Amino acid sequence: MPDHAGHAHSHGADHGAHAGERFLGTAFLLAAAILLVELAGGYFAHSLALLSDAGHMLTDVLALGAARFSARLAHRPPSGRWSYGFHRAGILAALFNAATLLVVSGAILVEAISRMLHPAPVQGAVMFAAAAVGLAGNLYIGLRLEGGHRHANLNVRSAWLHVMSDAAASGAVLVGGLLIYWTGWRIVDPVVSTLISLLILRGAWSILRETVAILMEGMPEGVDQAALVRALCNDSDIVSCHHLHVWSLGSGQVALSAHLVMCNAPLATVQGVMERTAAMLQRDFGIVHCTFQPESEGEPCVDGDDQHV
Repeated sequence: MPDHAGHAHSHGADHGAHAGERFLGTAFLLAAAILLVELAGGYFAHSLALLSDAGHMLTDVLALGAARFSARLAHRPPSGRWSYGFHRAGILAALFNAATLLVVSGAILVEAISRMLHPAPVQGAVMFAAAAVGLAGNLYIGLRLEGGHRHANLNVRSAWLHVMSDAAASGAVLVGGLLIYWTGWRIVDPVVSTLISLLILRGAWSILRETVAILMEGMPEGVDQAALVRALCNDSDIVSCHHLHVWSLGSGQVALSAHLVMCNAPLATVQGVMERTAAMLQRDFGIVHCTFQPESEGEPCVDGDDQHV
């Protein structure tokens, strides 16, 4: 009996994600300009916090460039060698982004500790001005990418996280610049740098954990295995199911394969069962790729030893 595949997409989600992807090229150029401003400001102000923010901005530039490149790859059609297409190009870009964030956060933290032990003079006014440019630019980029973020495109979301965490860092640098200008407290600079490092680390860990889960083909977030089994077995024509596998091809591209044990039935009935099961999985679980193997009666559906995810 041929396998049955059910495919579906949320057009609203696709539109939002595609809008975010289309802006990635412009965002890359804006981020590069902000990077140059912050590098110059950090150099002339002797501010580790601003240079740290520039280092974070460098990862933004890399993230946006990688996200744009992988987004173009993801829209390529499947080929003989790449039968699933290039959906995971965005996941690889997100993994790269997370790894660069971890390296940057570690470097900033080491230098911040050194500055705490030996505070250096900082030009608060220059620090404030450069941080203000960074904050405004990052907020603009983040707002334009927000549609793709809301629709859970991990590639765009990882870039969005880079930009918004850098906006928060720029805000911290801006406040730090004001404090240094008004009070002369040199310790503010490495303290702000430490906060930026922790902020980067938190975001990097979140993205790293999600990308590894996808690459290891773990259960996608938001999919309840027990509820999925119950829903499959709720059909009166399905006696049980086994060899159930659920994984993500990429962000928003959840796939499922299962052996469906049915009563002896004509071909037309079996085909109808698979079609309505695929429609149910799409509607209730957001699973867009389904492959079923129909079988004759077998073990009970709820036998946990026979479920593989």
